[in-house]
Amino acid sequence: MNTVKPRNGGKRVRQSLVPLALIAIVFNRAYVRDIHHDWLNVIPLLATLLIAYGLWAAGRPRQPDDADMPSVAFRRRRWLRFILLFFVLLLAAEFCLRCLSYHRPLLYERQGDLLYTPVPNQEYVEKISLSHSRINDYGLRGGPVTLAGKTVILCLGDSVTFGYGLEDHAAYPAQLQEMLDQTHPGRFAVLNGGVDAYPVEFMRQKFLYLWDRGVHPGMVVVGYSFNEGGWIPQLANRGANAKERIAATVQLKNFIRGFALYNLLVENWGRVYYDRIKRYGAPARPEVSRAEVLAMYRNYLHALYDDLHARHVQVVFALFAGYDQRTGQYAPQSPFQIEFQEFAQTQGIPLIESERALAQSPSSGIRVYFQDQCHMTRLGSQGFSEALAHVLAGMPR
Repeated sequence: MNTVKPRNGGKRVRQSLVPLALIAIVFNRAYVRDIHHDWLNVIPLLATLLIAYGLWAAGRPRQPDDADMPSVAFRRRRWLRFILLFFVLLLAAEFCLRCLSYHRPLLYERQGDLLYTPVPNQEYVEKISLSHSRINDYGLRGGPVTLAGKTVILCLGDSVTFGYGLEDHAAYPAQLQEMLDQTHPGRFAVLNGGVDAYPVEFMRQKFLYLWDRGVHPGMVVVGYSFNEGGWIPQLANRGANAKERIAATVQLKNFIRGFALYNLLVENWGRVYYDRIKRYGAPARPEVSRAEVLAMYRNYLHALYDDLHARHVQVVFALFAGYDQRTGQYAPQSPFQIEFQEFAQTQGIPLIESERALAQSPSSGIRVYFQDQCHMTRLGSQGFSEALAHVLAGMPR
């Protein structure tokens, strides 16, 4: 009687593909070079799924033709197989998210006294809107710009100016550019110099950095920062060793943000909890009184104004109001907001207040203008841009 040998060719084929799968996983960055080729992450995704299937198959009951399967000892260690399978599936989820470019964060670097600023010429995924965004060759948000023959308007500020949670075209500087192009085609170039967490002293250093690179604005809009009074402004006064440690921390954060799972789970889905706990990672700082902090803030405002005035740059102050979620009303009366407003009035600087700019609130209330306690929605940015464009149109140049 003839016997038919069990067919195990398929298993051998799968086993022969395992080395290729490992190569595809380990060297994935070699063939996925930029954001435009992130769809190629489907290759390591399929490779991890192949390995995951092999681990799952290793736990099946042993068959007569399983001579080429993992040893009995491995199959008996279920806990080991489940742990390996768990991490392989996590890796598969990572590559799945990389197909959507979620591992392309906004990267920062140190530029002299400027402790952190966006790396020029990068394309990334904005961590809240998950939209594809760009940093141009000046290290500013948005695409390439032409400055020759145009009046340059530089918008300085923190994440509100940068457009936290918004697409590139929805940030207020981009909307201001669009409005000015409609009334004065080709006359203005609006630059978004906002950076997340920047206090006013960092804005000054950003301006000087851009000026040294040949960006000479005719006008600067200084946006109020919600980052005053904490530990970030005091970083500007640290010594050289402390600044080197901060630069190393920035590079470490760049590395961590290179994982798509981290970006999605921590800085997107868990951003509320992330914002609560990240303050505990702040470097130690000397205790100072509120009066000293306000005096320091006043000095920083003077330093920025003096640098702008010395270079014959027109200045406009933009006072952003926060949003009180308990009352559903604007919150424009913090000590730093009051100091910002009084400084503008003392120096005769034109002041645009977002509370007034957005006074014509819709029937649903002002909540539609805010994502959270300070960051504006696209509708809020649009309303503020319209008020700013109106003020700029009436200013002498």
